Amino acid sequence: MLKVFFIFLLFFYKSAFSIDIDETIKSTIENNPKVKIAFEKLTESRELVVNANNQKLPTITSTISGTYSTSDSTTSTATTTPETFTDKYKLSLSQNLYDAGEKNLEIERSKLLYEKEVINFKVTIQNLILSAIEGYFTVINYEKSLEASNKNFDSVSRFLDETKTKFNLGSATLYDLQNAESAYAIAETNLFIAEQNYQVSKITFNRIVGLEATNLKDVIDLNQKIDLKTFIKNVEQNNFSLALLKNEILNTTILLSKEKLNNKPSLDLSTSIEYSDSGRIDSGTEKTNGTIGLTLSIPIFQQNNDKSDIRKYQSQLLQAELSLEDSQQDLRIQATNLYKNFLISKSNIDSNNKQLQSIQTSLDSIKEEYNIGTKTITDLIDAESELLSVNVNLFSSKKDMILNYFNIIALEGSLISSFEKYLPNYN
Repeated sequence: MLKVFFIFLLFFYKSAFSIDIDETIKSTIENNPKVKIAFEKLTESRELVVNANNQKLPTITSTISGTYSTSDSTTSTATTTPETFTDKYKLSLSQNLYDAGEKNLEIERSKLLYEKEVINFKVTIQNLILSAIEGYFTVINYEKSLEASNKNFDSVSRFLDETKTKFNLGSATLYDLQNAESAYAIAETNLFIAEQNYQVSKITFNRIVGLEATNLKDVIDLNQKIDLKTFIKNVEQNNFSLALLKNEILNTTILLSKEKLNNKPSLDLSTSIEYSDSGRIDSGTEKTNGTIGLTLSIPIFQQNNDKSDIRKYQSQLLQAELSLEDSQQDLRIQATNLYKNFLISKSNIDSNNKQLQSIQTSLDSIKEEYNIGTKTITDLIDAESELLSVNVNLFSSKKDMILNYFNIIALEGSLISSFEKYLPNYN
C-alpha cells in the first residue's frame, strides 16, 4: 500500500510540477559535493575486491645483474691481471598452494566491505534527497507565509490610517490609536521575519540543490493512507541502518573465521631458474641453475595472541548482534512515531482549514459590524492577526505532512529507488 501511495504521489508530481521537483533532486545528485565524495569512497572500496582476488595469483619476479671484477696475481715467473664480467639472469615464482581457505574468506569480506560502501552511498543520496525536499517545501512554506504577512501588513496599515483619520476627527479614542499603532508594529515585525525566513530558505535551497528557488509549486495529495504494519515490515526488511548492522555481523563473522585459521598449516611453492656467464671479457664459465621447493608452515605456539583475538572477535560479534536487535526495536518506535506524526499533520491540516473558514467568515462579519460602528478597530485587528496565525499554521502543517511522508519512505529504504535514474553508475 505504501509503495502504491508513493507511485501515485510521484505521478501526481510529474503531472503537475515534475520539472520542478525532478530538477531539484536531479541537480542535487549531480552537483552536491557530498555525492561526489561518497562516489569516490565507493570507487576506493571497489579496489578491495580486486586486491583480495589478486592475492590468489602467483608472485613472479625477475632479476638481472652484472658484476665486473679484476685482480692482480704475481708468481715467480709471471704477473697476470685477469678481468671478468659476470652477468646473471634469474626468474622466480612463488605460489601459495594451501591456506585453509583464508584468501577465499578475504575475498568474501572485501565484497562485504564494498557492499557496506554501497549502502553508505545510498544513505548519503537519501539524506540529500530529504534535505532537497525539505528545502523545496520550506521555500514554498515561507513564500506563502510572506504572502500572508504582506496581506496582514496591508490590512493593518489601512486600519492604522483609518484610525488616525478617525482620531483626528474625534471619533476614535487614544486607546484605539495606540492599539492600531501597536498592531502595525507587530505586523511590520512579522513581515520582516517572513522576508528574512524566505530569503534564507532560498539560500539554503541553492546550497543543497545548486538551483535558484524560483517557480516552485505546491501540490500535495491529502487523501492517501499508510498501513502501519506494512510500513514496519518494510522497515525491518529494507532499512539502510539495519542493512549496515547486518553487514557488520557478517564482516565480524568472517574476521572470526580467519582468526581461527591462524593455527592451520599452509603450503607454499617456490621455484626459480638462473643463468650466469662469467666469460664476457676473459674466458669463463656458463652456469644454469634451477630450484623448486615446497614449504609447509605449521603454527605451534603464537604467544596465545590467536586465542585472545578469537575472544575479541567473538565479543564484537555478540555486540553487533545485540546492536541489531536494539536498533530493530528503536526503529519500530521511530516508525510508529513517524506514522503518528503523519496522521497528526493530516489532522492539523483539516483542523486549520476549518479554522481558516471560520475565521474568514468571522472577519467578514466583523468588517461589516466595524463599518456600522458596532465593532472596534481592536476586534478587527485581532481577527486579522488570528487569520494570519492560522494561515501560517496551515502552511506548516502541509509541510510537516509532506516531510513526514518522505521520511516514512526513507525509513523503509524505498525513497532512493524513485530517483535512481539520476544516480551515477556505481556497479
